[in-house]
Amino acid sequence: AYDLTSRRTTETLTTGADCTPTELQAVGRWLYWTCDGKAGVYDRTARKSVPVPAGEAKLGDGFVVTHDKEAGELTLTTVADGTPVGRVIGDLPDTGVSQRDVRWTVDESGANAAYVDDQEQIHLVPSGVPQQPLRLLAPAHNASTVRAEQVGTTPDTLTSVLLSKPSASWRLTVRSKETGKVVDTRDGDAARGELSVGWFGVDSKTPEGVFLPNGPYDWTLSVAPADGVGPPLEVRGSVRLAYGSPARHDHVGPGGLPDGTGDLLTLSSSGAFAFQQGTGKGTFSGTPSGKGWSTNVVAVPFGDLNKDRCNDVLVRMPDGSLRGYRIPCGQGLTTSTPYTRLGSGWNAYNVLTSPGDLTGDRRPDLLARKASTGDLYLFASKSDGTLAAGRKIRSGWKSYTKIVGAGDLNGDGFGDVLARDGSGTLYRYDGLGNGLLKDRVKVFSNWGGTYNAIVGVGDITGDGKADIVARDTAGNLYRQTGNGSGSFAARVK
Repeated sequence: AYDLTSRRTTETLTTGADCTPTELQAVGRWLYWTCDGKAGVYDRTARKSVPVPAGEAKLGDGFVVTHDKEAGELTLTTVADGTPVGRVIGDLPDTGVSQRDVRWTVDESGANAAYVDDQEQIHLVPSGVPQQPLRLLAPAHNASTVRAEQVGTTPDTLTSVLLSKPSASWRLTVRSKETGKVVDTRDGDAARGELSVGWFGVDSKTPEGVFLPNGPYDWTLSVAPADGVGPPLEVRGSVRLAYGSPARHDHVGPGGLPDGTGDLLTLSSSGAFAFQQGTGKGTFSGTPSGKGWSTNVVAVPFGDLNKDRCNDVLVRMPDGSLRGYRIPCGQGLTTSTPYTRLGSGWNAYNVLTSPGDLTGDRRPDLLARKASTGDLYLFASKSDGTLAAGRKIRSGWKSYTKIVGAGDLNGDGFGDVLARDGSGTLYRYDGLGNGLLKDRVKVFSNWGGTYNAIVGVGDITGDGKADIVARDTAGNLYRQTGNGSGSFAARVK
């Protein structure tokens, strides 16, 4: 067997014939052959041939019909149980020309033969072979990666399958590989032969068709047979979505494209920014980087500022100006990366952090603590990639030694904030979705006294929950895996 799509031989077999076949027909597991006045049907499952009458023939699913032109008869031979059993099903005189598919035929995907007699009456003859369930005639061709596209355009093909018989309809169900939750469904109509199904990579629960986050997904294609015989055919696979909504803090990945796993942005003592690529297993590997930066800059990994489906980074320059760097997907943060000016005077703030979406508009927001008062301000993202004017949402946060925009820690869809005080008590402030924060909840006591850096990095363990990393004064880096309920597992070095 030769696969025309992949251009390679997929299977070889021996029919057992002592001559070279002059005609071959294939239906599912069955292969009809004929040569030198002989004929047989090879069962690819049992790996053997059974003899059938020679002559002009047409193969069905577990049977073959032969036109005996000398006798003027149609013979139906069943082979499904491995033993040929034949019977005459009708008279059909020879006209001197082929009548196959003109006055007689078989339903290749069903269990019937049909012919027209000399009175122009149509006869439908059951083969006696139980109809087979819908199945694949060849392995499915599944895409490893698809690119998110707007509904109404042509999506990337997710899978192509060759059906053994017509289908009535199909349904595609896509689940998050991390959470197992259904994130999209898509339905289709009847198909015959090859069925190709594409996927847009959008969240079907949103009326505006918001792109799903980049990363891995599992899918199931369920195809219902048109004749109602047998259960629906199910084909399963996994795919990675690219150019969807960027996952939190996901900038790079294998092959250059974001992979749905959070990354850690670091600044070296020599002035080089690097994205430490998350592996999805709680560690980091690979460092797309950019040199030439002042070590006095402050960087805030942010979401997508310019709607190119790539996460961007805010950088406060030594002169107090704030820039929004528009980083192409998979690239490092360099001094030549295009940026948008976001105002001046930002040196008045001694904390800059992004918790994610605090306002419920699906855009990332910025929090800043004023050094002189300890007041906390919200700078909400605008649709044009700039920031709205600051809005004070909390007062008197001077007592906190660390304030961290940690992402969605409790699974409600809004960004949350962690704050550690001087005694080492860690608190969580849940976002309300209106730009404000709920009252604090204690997470840990006597926590992180040796940590000089604490960062929310998105999901770096592949479970769909936000994690944090912390560096101690000895330079050790620790991970604390989020549990999705607002707290964390024990630290791992």
